[in-house]
Amino acid sequence: MSSLRSRQFLSALAIIFLGILLLGSVLYYVTQHKMLKDEESSLSEAGLELMGFMDFHDGKFVIDNSSKNDFLAFLTRNNFSKLSSEKFAYIQHTETGNIVWHSQYPFNDISAGRFAKDKRKVFTTFLLNMPAEVEGVDILNPEDTQGRNVSKLDGAENYIVYARGFNYKPNGAYQLILAKSAETLQKGHDEIIRNILLLFLITTILVLISQLVSSYLVITPIRKFEQEINKIESGEQQLISKEYPTELSAVKSAVNALINAEKGQKQRYRDALDDLAHSLKTPLSVLQSSAEKSHNDTIRTQVERMDDIIAYQLRRAVVNEHGGTIIKQQAVRPVLYRLKESLIKVYRDKPFEFVINVDDFSKCRMEEDDMMEVFGNLANNACRFCEKIVEITGTQNGDTLIIDIDDDGLGFPDKNPSELLQRGIRADSQSEGQGIGLAVSTEIVEAIGGKIELLISPYVGARVRLHLPM
Repeated sequence: MSSLRSRQFLSALAIIFLGILLLGSVLYYVTQHKMLKDEESSLSEAGLELMGFMDFHDGKFVIDNSSKNDFLAFLTRNNFSKLSSEKFAYIQHTETGNIVWHSQYPFNDISAGRFAKDKRKVFTTFLLNMPAEVEGVDILNPEDTQGRNVSKLDGAENYIVYARGFNYKPNGAYQLILAKSAETLQKGHDEIIRNILLLFLITTILVLISQLVSSYLVITPIRKFEQEINKIESGEQQLISKEYPTELSAVKSAVNALINAEKGQKQRYRDALDDLAHSLKTPLSVLQSSAEKSHNDTIRTQVERMDDIIAYQLRRAVVNEHGGTIIKQQAVRPVLYRLKESLIKVYRDKPFEFVINVDDFSKCRMEEDDMMEVFGNLANNACRFCEKIVEITGTQNGDTLIIDIDDDGLGFPDKNPSELLQRGIRADSQSEGQGIGLAVSTEIVEAIGGKIELLISPYVGARVRLHLPM
């Protein structure tokens, strides 16, 4: 979920899935309700027509001889005449539950004679959930007249059951039940589910295609924006210049304003330091001339030292003009090897080993001049205080480059070594220097978002660890 494209696709897919699920559920319910209503209307019409052929005499339902042919035609037309159990009708006494007429034996009195005595005659019935006097339709599992579940006997499916109550006084209340296999209804439901799944599949494919097209249209400006930022980092251009959609225009204006403000601030800082240098130039020249005339070497030395300090601070303050405000990545290894060559010459009278374990892929966001200043200060301290070895090691930890500068010297004081990172504090008060090397290095590193730690090296000497942003 780290890329915008994957987030956009997954969110659209989730919305479509929920939408199709909701619409599918509504469609399923509405379709089922409509199909049940249609079946209820069809069975109701068939029931009314069936009762039109019935005569009630002496507590029995009989078919008049003159209507038998028409009644048989009715049963055939409505599929009641088949011996299968897909569709049938019967009338039962509400109070006793006895079946008094069944479509499988339409002209026989099934309440008497061999039908009453023959227990092998089993009729499919239903345990109705609705009141006897209520007209309605339901989907039920069938039972036989002996109370057994028919579906467990012969695999029969559920039925659409229509019931209608009526009264014949003084014989009591009866119910007409018409039942039809729910296989057609189930097939309709299965077809709806298949259509919903097919709709989801087609919609997913269309969403994928639309996301690819929209991603190209949406992500392309962002990639171009990123390319311009990279060019600013590398110094190829100063500002973001291309036109972008409205959503990115505000970001473009903010970045350009930040770059211009940073440039203006650094320009003012550099001009102020230049003015300070020019202001001090004349008094220093007078002091130096007076020292030479009076042959006072102490004053002359201190004046030269002040001149060097001012020049050094001016060099530090000047921003590399071609680099822009955003600092590009610089390789660390070449800088370390240049410093190694210089320091070995400086300490040529001191036998020690200078080891560099930094690969060519170790880079950080620091100006090369600042990098020379930081590593020069720290490596010089290590060479000055070491006994036999100075080792510089580079490792990567996520977006941070960790540089360890180790020596086998006396190390740092046990009590609060972090004080050495402050200006004017030195571990060795006998050596030359102003005590600002570590402090200046700390300021430079913290200015780019890094930090410096003072630790114990594997050689039981000093370890200076730098955390530098990559």
